[in-house]
Amino acid sequence: MTAAESRELHELVEQYAQAVDRADGTAVAALFADDGVLALWMDPGSDKQSGEMVGPEQIAGVGDSLRRYVATHHTISSHTSVVDGRNASGETLCTAHHVEDVNGKRHDRVMYLRYTDSFTRTNEGWRFSRRELRVQWVSVLPVDG
Repeated sequence: MTAAESRELHELVEQYAQAVDRADGTAVAALFADDGVLALWMDPGSDKQSGEMVGPEQIAGVGDSLRRYVATHHTISSHTSVVDGRNASGETLCTAHHVEDVNGKRHDRVMYLRYTDSFTRTNEGWRFSRRELRVQWVSVLPVDG
């Protein structure tokens, strides 16, 4: 893997986090291949898949689902990837803050996420071909102010 490929894949992961934090589903969907898949395991205590979105129209719905929060903030703590020709695989760890207003009180639902990624190189650059999001655990914290 070249330094440029490593940088491009890391930038793709960062662009995803930024688009999610803007609740911009169209921008999230644009980071996936046309037949890309976003698979979700949202219950940390279960091995059961909780959802799957295929293609840009379904993946764009991510933006709508995030608008229920006052704010979100995704921090990437690590990212590794391996390139094999026009494909790559990787893993990303992320701490995702979701500020919610519950009965006039704000709480930060912090999700500790592990993404298992498959990438493909397209004419537009690297894109996710499959992104698996697994919530490892959740903390709920009070928010001041």
